[in-house]
Amino acid sequence: MSAVTLTIAIGSLICVGIALIVFVQAREKARLEKLQRISNLTDRYQNVQLILSDMPPQYIDNALRVMLLERSIQCIQELDTLKPSPKHAGYISEDEASIAEIRKNNPKLSPVRIDSTEQARDIRVLLQNLYKLLHLWRKRGQISPEQAQKYMGHVAFLARQSKADLFANKAAQAARAGKPRVAIHNYHSAIELLSEVATHPAAEASITAYRSKMSELKKIADQNTEKLKAKAQEAIKNDDQWNDYLTPEDDWKKKNSYDD
Repeated sequence: MSAVTLTIAIGSLICVGIALIVFVQAREKARLEKLQRISNLTDRYQNVQLILSDMPPQYIDNALRVMLLERSIQCIQELDTLKPSPKHAGYISEDEASIAEIRKNNPKLSPVRIDSTEQARDIRVLLQNLYKLLHLWRKRGQISPEQAQKYMGHVAFLARQSKADLFANKAAQAARAGKPRVAIHNYHSAIELLSEVATHPAAEASITAYRSKMSELKKIADQNTEKLKAKAQEAIKNDDQWNDYLTPEDDWKKKNSYDD
């Protein structure tokens, strides 16, 4: 074998080796990318389902609920092309049935009371996830820019409304406990939160309602203050020990005062 032939053979082997390495790396990269897509789609589907199941109904209207169910179906369909499963058809059927139910009956679910800091925090986490999903779907063209703008603005309002609801419930509890000034303070905190999104129709309605309740509570608080003052004055007037501290001059002034 000549030197030229040997060189060509070695060069060919090197090229084949390089090509094999590139092929293996490309195949591994594709495998990892597929696994990442499967993981992303699974997480996205689970986030949507978590929002649908755990978000208090007052935070999701039926139009948004339908949109989330449609995106859920889309996630499963994409996932099925990458990792087929007999379960996927059932998931899609459940979501399609939910969409049909909403469109047929337009249900109005009862609101859930938010009366703990933990509840409010959990809701904000769900809203944050929803905001990220909306941003992603807009970027991918899966929802229109108009839908994205509408619902992302609504989610920003809801993030504040969840905190305001907590203050409003604390205010209601304080009012029932006979603590009107504590209730007023909590309603004031709720209004401060919503003032950042005051142009939102629902925020405007909440602010108006809170102010109305504050006005009623202020009347009650003022009445309570007057009662306490009158009670304190009556106690002083009837306190024999207080009279013992009066000097003769004070006693004379007191007598003349009552004679007038």
